[in-house]
Amino acid sequence: MAIVTGAARGVGRGIVLRLAQEGARVVAADLSPCDETIDEVRKLVPECYVCAASVNVIEGESVDALVASTVREHDRLDLIVNNAAVVQTMMMLADTPDKEFDRIFSVNFRGVFNGSRAAARVMREQKNGCIINIGSWYAKQGFANFAVYCATKAAVMRMTEALALEMAPFGVRANTVCPGNTETEMLKKAMREEATLRNITYEKQVQHVKDSIPLGRLGRPEDIAAAIVYLASPEGEYITGEALNVNGGVIFS
Repeated sequence: MAIVTGAARGVGRGIVLRLAQEGARVVAADLSPCDETIDEVRKLVPECYVCAASVNVIEGESVDALVASTVREHDRLDLIVNNAAVVQTMMMLADTPDKEFDRIFSVNFRGVFNGSRAAARVMREQKNGCIINIGSWYAKQGFANFAVYCATKAAVMRMTEALALEMAPFGVRANTVCPGNTETEMLKKAMREEATLRNITYEKQVQHVKDSIPLGRLGRPEDIAAAIVYLASPEGEYITGEALNVNGGVIFS
């Protein structure tokens, strides 16, 4: 049984679809309605079990309730993918207001913490399970005008490393997947903002991003989903505490 947060669109929707294709039973969870995700998945995988759930990841009680209801109905939790995230408005750290800091931190770090904690409590008792947190290549290096976003994703990566060590004695694995620039509405928003800052067209900004990727294209949600399937599968059973880049070959110093 799997839970995917941030499942209403983008990468989250792609993860739900791929897990369903692999035969997993999936709870698609989000603060926004997941109707479109459920409809798409059932259309492409008619025989699958998938259901929607409402969750506010920044509230621990909401996440705890989601995990508890899943376990109550399905007897166990095999996988949680803590995917829900928001992108910050591009700005210098010196110009970042408290409200923006709190918005990014509460979803990108506290939300992942809440999901990891709730799943770990269940999986510790099961003596089995897999926790996968979605980080970012921005966790590996600082980027101007994204200081808070970078910091939250780095925090996710380090927290997951510690969690992996804590949970290993219970047979539970924890890993981070670090996507690069992936074709989602979140990325499009960021590229529009950067195009404005650089005083170039949106089209030129898109090409600039593609040119920075060795494989020459933006990532797709299915690229991220494939990595998750591998890490959650028996083939990935000896991997824990890893932060796996899925970014088209970008290398960090």
